[in-house]
Amino acid sequence: MSDRPGPFDPHRPDDETARRLRELLAQEARAITPDADALMVIRQRIRAARGGRRTWMRAFQIGGAGLATAAIAVIAVVAFQHTPRSNHRGTPAASSPGVVISPAPSTSISAPVSSAPQTQSATYPVWIYYVGKLADPQRLLFRESVVRPRPVSNAFITDAVNAMLTTTAADPDYTSYWPTGTALVAANISGTNVAVINLSAAAAATTPANSGKGDISLQQLLYTIHTAAPKIDTLTLQIAGQPVTSLWGTPVAGPIALKAASEVFSHVWINQPAYGATLPSSFTFGGEATVFEANVSWELLQGGRLQSGAVTASAGAPERGNWSVQINGLAPGKYTLRAWETSMKDGSKTYLDDKVITVG
Repeated sequence: MSDRPGPFDPHRPDDETARRLRELLAQEARAITPDADALMVIRQRIRAARGGRRTWMRAFQIGGAGLATAAIAVIAVVAFQHTPRSNHRGTPAASSPGVVISPAPSTSISAPVSSAPQTQSATYPVWIYYVGKLADPQRLLFRESVVRPRPVSNAFITDAVNAMLTTTAADPDYTSYWPTGTALVAANISGTNVAVINLSAAAAATTPANSGKGDISLQQLLYTIHTAAPKIDTLTLQIAGQPVTSLWGTPVAGPIALKAASEVFSHVWINQPAYGATLPSSFTFGGEATVFEANVSWELLQGGRLQSGAVTASAGAPERGNWSVQINGLAPGKYTLRAWETSMKDGSKTYLDDKVITVG
C-alpha cells in the first residue's frame, strides 16, 4: 500500500488519499441521523439536478459504489441538518494532505437580543453648592447631595437651579444668600458652554446678609449648573429678563466664568458621612482637600477629644486630593467629626468642616 501524499487518484485502489477519504466519509455518514423524509427529498433533488451533476457523480462512481453512496449521503443529509458538526468540540476533523473536510454551516436561528432601553430610575442625586457661613478666613463653597425626582425631558440645569434656590442645607454651617422668593424664570443654553439664567425680580434685593457676597454666590450658582451639565463653564445672568450689571453691590461685567476650584472651594471638605447620619460603630470618614503638602488634620469629639491625627490627601495644593480616615469601635451615642487645614503661619485651625453623627 502506498502512503504517498498527493492528489486524489480514484483509478488506484491502493491510493492512500482515496482510502482515507472513504473512511472519513463513511464515519461521517454513520454519525448522521437524517429526518424521516430526508431520503425522499434527497432523491427528488438528485433527479432534478441529475443533468448538472453527471460529471461530479462520475468522479465518485469511479472510486467505487460504496464511496459514491457515502459521499452523496453525507453531502445531501448535511445540507438538511440544523446543527453544524465539527468533531463535537468545535475543531475540524483531521484530514489528509490535499483533502479538506469543512463543517456544514449552521442554519439555526438564535433568539434576538433585546434592544429595549434600560428603565431609568425615578430619582437621581443633585449636587447643590452652598456658601460657608464662617469667613475662615474667607467665605468659600461647600456642597451637599439631595435626591430628587428625575426631571421631565432631562431638564437637569433647570432642576439643579430650582434645587439650589429651594433646598436648605442639612449642615447648619452652610447657607445660600439668594433672597427668599427668588425663583427661576427660564434656563437656556447659548452655544455649547454658556448657561443663560433668568431669575425673578426678588433675586435683585440687597440685604444685610448678602451685601458684598455677590461674587461667591454667582460661583455657587454656576458650579451647581456645571456639576449638573459639565460642558457649561460660563453664566449669563438676567433678573426679570434684564442683564445683570451689579449683584448686591458687587459689579458684574459680562458673562461670569467658572473659577478654579482652588479659588472658590473651601480647602477641606468632609464628604462622608453626611451631617446627621446614623452609622455603625466602625466607619470611614473622608472628603476632599486643597491643602499645603496634602496634610489634613482631623479629630473625633464627644464632649472632649477622643481621637485625633493627620492624614495625607492624594494631592497637595493647588491640586485637589481625596483623603479618608478609618474609625473603629465607637460606643453608641452622638459624636462630632472635624477636619481642617493647619495654618503654616501660627498653627491655628483654618478652613474647618465638621459633621455631627450618631453611632448605634
